[in-house]
Amino acid sequence: MHPKLNFKVFGVDNSDDLKIVEENLKSQDGIKNIKIAQLKNYIDIKLDVEENKINKQQVVDIIKLSGDFRVEELLDNKTMEVPDKSKTTTVHPVPNLNLTNLAEQENPSKTFFVWGLLVGFSIVSLFINIVFGYLLFGSSASASQKGTVSANNNQVAVNNPQPRQQAPSAPVQPSGPVQEFKITKNDNVRGNFNAPITLVEYSDFECPYCGKIYPTFKQLLNDYPNQVRLVYKYFPLSFHPNAQKAAEAAECASEQGKFWEYHDTLFDNQQNGFSITNFKQWAKDLNLNTSKFNDCLDTGKYASKVQADEADGQNRGVNGTPATFVNGQLISGAVPYESFKSVIDQLLTK
Repeated sequence: MHPKLNFKVFGVDNSDDLKIVEENLKSQDGIKNIKIAQLKNYIDIKLDVEENKINKQQVVDIIKLSGDFRVEELLDNKTMEVPDKSKTTTVHPVPNLNLTNLAEQENPSKTFFVWGLLVGFSIVSLFINIVFGYLLFGSSASASQKGTVSANNNQVAVNNPQPRQQAPSAPVQPSGPVQEFKITKNDNVRGNFNAPITLVEYSDFECPYCGKIYPTFKQLLNDYPNQVRLVYKYFPLSFHPNAQKAAEAAECASEQGKFWEYHDTLFDNQQNGFSITNFKQWAKDLNLNTSKFNDCLDTGKYASKVQADEADGQNRGVNGTPATFVNGQLISGAVPYESFKSVIDQLLTK
């Protein structure tokens, strides 16, 4: 039997925010039976956890990394903010009135009085249920409708300084200062090395949104074979347990000249789950020198290189994945193909 957790989450202002929280929770191994209800001032989240895979604090971190949200845990009908203390609403239980005993008293006036109480209480309860039902299900229906209309507009506001995975967003333009990248033969570059358009992607092999943008980049490279090049940078998120080792494995494959083949294998198998055993098997499938690869992975030969990429990304303003710099300007999130195409076409006409 898995422990059950119940949270109130404040600051989820729209259906896009709710969808991001839900997708982030669903993407984590060890979280089961997620139930989310959008109430008037907060969302209520109930879920089960497998304690051997994930703990309560990690669940809270996942929710907070989804946006600038405040989380309170519900314990025996009492709320407790995680991790800071704050004022919470006190719910006063309805007294347990022994109405049956009152009704059995001999005084008829008391009997009628009791029956009046019962009828009045029933009417008030019905009214409260109607209002509460409207607030609960009406809000949920409204959120569902909004989610249908704006399913392609899931742009996460950059308010939380901690890294998170970015949801797909609507067509956007690059923003922020132009960053300078010195690309060398030591970088993992796909496409024409001397192409005029450079996409520098900070990515996490375990991030579902990075998996969504993966075919977008392949299509761009196919449609702009001489004009676009893609440079891959590592940015493993802390709440993805296998992201660091996946990045190290890719770099071990790069050592043998097969970074992009291994990169594609990781994303193609993202839904199947990552493990050290799988990393080594995929190296074997690609006809790598397995003895050399396994030693590279087991010793953490490229752990510092992966961490250096992440630190470099943070210094450049990256706080989630995927984050792509187009000729030095940042586009955050798994934006659609048309957005990148529009930006690339504009740059090519300058």
